[in-house]
Order: sequence, then structure tokens, then C-alpha cells
Amino acid sequence: MKLRSASALLLALALGAASTARAAEEARGADAAAHATDPAAGAASAETPAEPAAKAAAESVRAPPGGVRGFALPVLFWLPETKLGLGATGGLHLHVGGAPRASSVFAALVYTLEGQGSVDVAGDLTTRGGVFVGGRVRALHFPDVYYGLGPRSSEGDREPFTRRTVEGYLVAEWPIAGTALRAGPRVDFRAEEIRDLEAGGALASGGVPGARGFRGAGAGGSLTFDTRDSAFWPSRGAYAQAWYTLYPRALGDHGGLGRGLAEARKFLPLGSGRTLGLAGIAEWSNGDVPFTMLPRLGSTRFLRGIREGRYRDRLSWAGQAELRVPVRGRLSATAFGALGEVAHSPRDLGLDTIKVAGGAGLRWRLTDEGANIRLDVAAGPAGPELYVLVLEAF
Repeated sequence: MKLRSASALLLALALGAASTARAAEEARGADAAAHATDPAAGAASAETPAEPAAKAAAESVRAPPGGVRGFALPVLFWLPETKLGLGATGGLHLHVGGAPRASSVFAALVYTLEGQGSVDVAGDLTTRGGVFVGGRVRALHFPDVYYGLGPRSSEGDREPFTRRTVEGYLVAEWPIAGTALRAGPRVDFRAEEIRDLEAGGALASGGVPGARGFRGAGAGGSLTFDTRDSAFWPSRGAYAQAWYTLYPRALGDHGGLGRGLAEARKFLPLGSGRTLGLAGIAEWSNGDVPFTMLPRLGSTRFLRGIREGRYRDRLSWAGQAELRVPVRGRLSATAFGALGEVAHSPRDLGLDTIKVAGGAGLRWRLTDEGANIRLDVAAGPAGPELYVLVLEAF
């Protein structure tokens, strides 16, 4: 590990720079998906609050070919969904000789003053032939809020609830010769208990799918495309991923469901170190989908300024742009804007329900590989929100 990078990372985290929420699934449900420097993350929801910090630390302790190095660090964070949180993460970084990218494994334990907590173990391996294998298992206790379904749900409909979840995934992707594509199978599992329901509310009535919990497993496939010049702070290239998972009725206590995601990003160099990033994402679901697994708007990635899960329904889409400008040395600034919508079906999409959010932020580069601490102030329909975390929104 380079001493300057390691010291900067530990100091910044100790001062309260942090990582993302995704203890609220999908964490974007990570899973992941996740935050998606990891193509296996598989969702637009939040990561564990320690995952971005762990990824940054893993890159800063690069292991030589055939070697292994470890890392450990504290994590502090502040997000609209969690408020103040703290924890620790540690793991190993390794490089298989001849592999096109490094591999890593990490474990994380976090807790917030809102009473939310998670334990997370994740890792990925890239072989000499370019085969990518990634997996994750996470357990969380997460007091949360349900606002109802659809783009017109209101703050007055909010209902507190607590979910206890154990979930995981495993994905393997093989490179497609002559292209920047990888493709392969994916399997998921999830077991969830919903507790602390508000008497007389929609969840307590039992009419909302998943309000009485969920157990299921699914299988599908994933596809990844990546030509970025950096996974952390790209200045050119493109990234795209798509996946779909089918949960059959026979593998759970549900009527059968499916979930899918497609995401694309493009980075355009503007000269003098400036970069314009463009990104779009669509998520959809079908069948007997529990409310906690529905597509939704708002997160540390898409539509910053809108609380994660504030809007949810059977499908969602979002688009965003971000201008990145160097200021001085390791300091950079950004300005960003986004719009998106949720709906029950494609025919329900309309211009009058589109949500808009945007803001500005500062970045301090922690590692020579481009991992940053970011501070974003973003405003949505309900007012401004503050995000302090590690790694970029996209």
C-alpha cells in the first residue's frame, strides 16, 4: 500500500467521510448492485455502507501477481436513509498472475443511530482467462419507511416498518472473444421478515405483497460491457450491464416473480481534465413481487436528493448527467442533475409524474487509482439532502 494513499483514506474515513447506504437494498440490492464498479452487483439499490470504502481500500493495497495483501479500516457515514452510522471493514486483495483485473474479498459490519445494522461478506475473482466470478451474502436489520406505491404517493402515507433480511447472489461471466463483453449465469436467494408494522396501515392489513415476509430463490443471466479507462474516476469509455432473474413458484413461498435491470453509462472528455458523464437505468418486475424488491427511485446513485424507496412500483427509469471539473491537486468539483419515474406498467408512464433532482459536490482523491471521498448536496421534491461517502454515483 502506498503510505500516502492509505493514510489519506484512513484519515478521511476517521473524520466522517463514508460510504453508501445500501443496507437499504438493493442496496441498488447491491444488491448490488449494486454500486456497480462491480459488474456483479446487480441492482440499483444501495450497497452496505462499508462496501465502497472496502473497494477503495482494496485498490490502494494492490497485491503483486500471485500475491495477497490485507486491509482494515473504520467507516463513518451520513446519508438521508441512515443518518450517522459507523462500522468497520477489512479484507484481502489478490492478483492472479496473468489476470486482466485484480480480485478481492471483504467483510463489513455497520450500525447506525437509526438502529439499522448489517453484516456483509462479498468477493470477486478474475481468472487468467478473464472469467469473472462474484458473490455476496448479507444479513441486515433495517428500520425503514413505506410510502405506498406509484409516483403519486405522498409523505402523509408514510408507514414505519422493520425488515430483517438474509440475501445473496452468485454470478459468473465469461469473456466473449473479440468484444468487451462478458456473459454468464446468475443465481439469487432472499429470506425476509417484516416487523414493527403500524396498526391500521396498509402493510398491517396484509394487502401489500411481501408485507408478511418473503422466501425465495431465483436464477437467470447477466451481461456486462466495459471500456472505461478507470472503474473509479473514468474520463472516457462506456459501461453497460443487464440482468434478469426468475424466481419460480416452486422455490419459495410466493406465486413466482421476475426482476430485471439494464444500465448504461458514457464518459466524454471535454479537455483540461473535465469530463461529462451520462447514465441511464431501467428496472422492471413481474409476478408476485414483494414491495421491498420493487424498482424504486432515489438513492446515492440515481436521483440523489430523493430518499431511497420514496417512490416504488413495478417499473422505474432514471437518467442523469454529471460534469466533473478539476479544481486543484486532488480536489475536484461536480454538478449533476437527474430525472426519473416509477409506474405500474409502461402505459402508465407520463410526463406529469416525472421527478427531478440535482445538486453539486466536491471530491478529494484518496488513491492514485482515482477513488474519491465525495460530499454531495442534492435537492429533490422534499428539499435538500446531504451525502458523504466514498466512490462515485456512477
